[in-house]
Amino acid sequence: MTPVTLNNAIQETYAPAPSQKPAPTASVQATDTVQLSRAALREVALTGRVAANAETGKLTSDRAQQLYGQVSSIHSQIVSDRQADGGTLSSSDAQAIQQAQSQLSQTVYSDAHDGAAAPPNPDATRAGARETLEAGRIVLNEKAGNLSGDQAQQLGSQLSTIQQQIAADKQADGGTLSSTDAQAINQLQSQLSQQIYATAHGATPGQSDGTAA
Repeated sequence: MTPVTLNNAIQETYAPAPSQKPAPTASVQATDTVQLSRAALREVALTGRVAANAETGKLTSDRAQQLYGQVSSIHSQIVSDRQADGGTLSSSDAQAIQQAQSQLSQTVYSDAHDGAAAPPNPDATRAGARETLEAGRIVLNEKAGNLSGDQAQQLGSQLSTIQQQIAADKQADGGTLSSTDAQAINQLQSQLSQQIYATAHGATPGQSDGTAA
């Protein structure tokens, strides 16, 4: 298992749609593979964790909405701090945002695990990290109005299909993905990553988005 710490740099992105969407024939190549700030990456990952736990019944719909609200509040604070800091977070503001996100991360884990404390250094496989980020991107794009409810549901179903494939492959491989199965899952997730961006931006997916995580 390759450990991935979610608050390190992972090339996966969420971005609001531009004011004028590209024509449907436009091609998406590497446009949804950009380097996110640590705060933005954690925002997407937290959103994805809430979505995943709500999907599996570990969080009620009402509690998930409350947690989404807390993610949104932190996002608003990031925007405000950046404006006050001249476009980038100062070190003190970045530290405060990280602390707020860490506290929310612990809350998400505790709520989803019957009050249990979160492990100090949780690791995730590469497939698991991408799964969380893609779930977060779907939710955030829907909330931003880039995806309709039906589009978000369809993309979520595709994500669930990949999750089921991961579970089946792990079981067949003795608990961890073989290199061949991991490569196949990575390809499926890259295709879904392109589709999320393309659907949210009215474009046609390209052959590869170069997603590394």
